[in-house]
Amino acid sequence: MSADEAARLVRQLAGAVPVEVLDPGAKGSDVGDERERRLTALGRFRAALDAEEMVSDAAGRQSAAVAEETVWLGASLADLSSVTGRSRQAARKRWPELGSVYRRRKWLGDHVEDIGYLAELLASRADDLVPGRGHGTFMKLIGQLRAGLRRCEADFAPDAQDRADPAGRWRALDDLVNVTMRQIIEMAGKPANPEADFALHGARGVLAYYDHATAEER
Repeated sequence: MSADEAARLVRQLAGAVPVEVLDPGAKGSDVGDERERRLTALGRFRAALDAEEMVSDAAGRQSAAVAEETVWLGASLADLSSVTGRSRQAARKRWPELGSVYRRRKWLGDHVEDIGYLAELLASRADDLVPGRGHGTFMKLIGQLRAGLRRCEADFAPDAQDRADPAGRWRALDDLVNVTMRQIIEMAGKPANPEADFALHGARGVLAYYDHATAEER
């Protein structure tokens, strides 16, 4: 969007909703209906300020969303800096959540197959890990795990480069590990056999590795 287009958008937004402001009163130098016109102009000024803030907020949210999508697609803060012309520290300060996204995306990118294998193993031993209480909730989580695995298989298939939301595959994989697997591990009962114990132990290992690798740098 050019500067002229942005200015035109602000004018349109400012003129869309009349804004009432306090009348400062008559001035000794008023000519004709200048008091009335001044009050109208002050209302337009207030509306323009409101529109400016609204556009700025919307642009900021859009920038943040695109920055996050870019990092989910593998960009680093250095890559963002090359576009903004500012330092990585400046990017980190403006979008503090991107450091976490970068660490998660980096770890996930190196462990897609490991996650799939251990999540599948955990799902296959679900009946042997059912807790004493909350059977329905636990099995619902297992259903979510299996659905996440199906999506993962589709998202990372050889022909998946044609998918409409390539960044979404990484968000979904992160959710599979950080939300679904974590909840299953926390809720699981005592393993009924060595195979179930192995599956739960492996899943715990993946989650511990994830937590270590994605922890905030000190």
